[in-house]
Amino acid sequence: MRITNNLDPRQVMDVYQKRLKIEENKKNGNPKHSPPADSLEISERARELQLYRLHLKKLPEVRVELVESVKKRLAEGTYFINREKVAAGIMEERRLDRHV
Repeated sequence: MRITNNLDPRQVMDVYQKRLKIEENKKNGNPKHSPPADSLEISERARELQLYRLHLKKLPEVRVELVESVKKRLAEGTYFINREKVAAGIMEERRLDRHV
């Protein structure tokens, strides 16, 4: 209950009595004067994030095809690492970490 400084003492008493009546009705099982139920609304952005999390959970932890391809190329000696690309990826990951 919120009471401001501008209320007349009679108004405060009316608010208090109404609140008591609501509580008494709730105890007696009479929902007639019960306050409205609480509600929750999920934003569009939150729903979108839930969808992304669901899709991420479905992804495999290890991409077997990629691992096998790299193993094969390593064995053949045809797998070369681009250091600039690796460094750029690390820096981008650090920037993303700062935003999260």
